[in-house]
Amino acid sequence: MRGEVYGDRLICYLDILGLKNRIKSSERDPRQAPRIRATLEMLSHSVEEAQRLLRELQPVVSPEDAPEVTSQMFSDTVVLCADRVDGTSLLYMLYAIGLIQARLTTRGTFLRGAVTVGKHYLAQEPRLNVMFGPAFTAAYEIAENLAGWPRVLVHPDVLRGPIGRSRRTYIENNLCATENDGLPFVDYLSGIYGLGLAINWRREYLRGRSRARGRYLPLELQTDHYLLQHKKALEHEARLKATRDDLAILVKYHSAAAYHNSFVDSICSFIGGAPQVKSLEIEARSFGAVELTLRALPQGSRGQALRFLNRKLQELTRRLDRIRANRVDLEGTFPARYGKAEGPVLGREP
Repeated sequence: MRGEVYGDRLICYLDILGLKNRIKSSERDPRQAPRIRATLEMLSHSVEEAQRLLRELQPVVSPEDAPEVTSQMFSDTVVLCADRVDGTSLLYMLYAIGLIQARLTTRGTFLRGAVTVGKHYLAQEPRLNVMFGPAFTAAYEIAENLAGWPRVLVHPDVLRGPIGRSRRTYIENNLCATENDGLPFVDYLSGIYGLGLAINWRREYLRGRSRARGRYLPLELQTDHYLLQHKKALEHEARLKATRDDLAILVKYHSAAAYHNSFVDSICSFIGGAPQVKSLEIEARSFGAVELTLRALPQGSRGQALRFLNRKLQELTRRLDRIRANRVDLEGTFPARYGKAEGPVLGREP
């Protein structure tokens, strides 16, 4: 064989937690197979939906042509592949991952995975559907050996790649997070919450309050509903794993709940100070929704845009107690972790 086989690609490997067991039980329980199919169909549609939503916020991503992010699924595994390596492709990839996680987690299905960059071969043709390469192998090994709890790790080489300084800053501040282990992962709560606010705000600015909520805006991006459903899903999984005495898995969901609370606290910290935006040139590093909205609003009337955005921030301030109520009660949800129930105390919060 001659010629170049590999190309440089951004790769994401995703493992749907618990799907293997659901597939095994589907032979005995006829209700499971339709649910599994619906989960995988939703996942596939989420990639396309993320690209559509980002095109609506076109000034945020790039005036360039949108990259192609393809997906392949087999059993409980999903692989996303961006056709080029640059800042725009990484933004599309991370938002696609975030939307997938938002859609699935609020329905009680959690993911772990990894994003890598490197050599990869992909052929998706009517008579040929093949993928392989070092980037995929690395993503699989990182997810299996390092992810630990339901999260999608981001290899440091991805953030050191040719993505541009401004994109790197935005991604590191708004779309990636780290815990005590120092491993960056996709901050899907921040990314999708911010994307939802930015789309709602932009639509209201352009169309008026009565027409702000678009017909096709996913339920997961309607932000109050999003945080509440995510909280309920975590609490449900904690009760389920505790009933089964599955402490090894239960501690992983405690980590996910701690991440959830950390995000809620970050929102409350930002809006609790009644923030005021004085310039369209700010770097809103504490709250990505502000920067997304600023970049997406028309530039015709800067004063009008600032007044509108400050009004939306004031509305958030008045909803502070409602947002704070979306925190997970860690002691009540994970009593064994805090020595408040019989049995071993779970591992400490990361």
